[in-house]
Amino acid sequence: MVHSLLCERNIIPGLDASNHEDALRKIVHGLTDRSFPAGVKPKILDLLLLREQVGTTAIGQGIALPHCFSPLVRQPVVAFAVSPNGISYPSLDGSLVHFIFLLILPMGEAFERQKRQILQGIKWILCDRYMQERLKAAHTGAEIRQLIVPAPQQVATVGV
Repeated sequence: MVHSLLCERNIIPGLDASNHEDALRKIVHGLTDRSFPAGVKPKILDLLLLREQVGTTAIGQGIALPHCFSPLVRQPVVAFAVSPNGISYPSLDGSLVHFIFLLILPMGEAFERQKRQILQGIKWILCDRYMQERLKAAHTGAEIRQLIVPAPQQVATVGV
């Protein structure tokens, strides 16, 4: 599911932020205007920061999964940022966050189910230590997307 939602233009390699609020601000600011109607980014940022006040979305192992629901979006919006040096973020294990997978969804029960599927899938990908090292070493959004969303496997066909 992440495969179809994560576009290269919403991937930020080398994110440099002083804390989680600064990181979220930079990620939301970097989202393409095609993702939102005009003037919506500040409202989305407020929703994400409010969600962090309810409880941290930094789950440990250098991973944060900030997310929110908003009536201001019609389709899910996904962004991904990598901070090789790490960001101070209130996390469950107290470690710096290197990977921020941001998800903004429209309101509705169907999107609640979709949120769980997406977050579970990305969590599974990001918990792999080898994958984490490769993501930290990537320099472009294209490299990162290729790691997270590998090209479809070619199925060998047998001639008749």
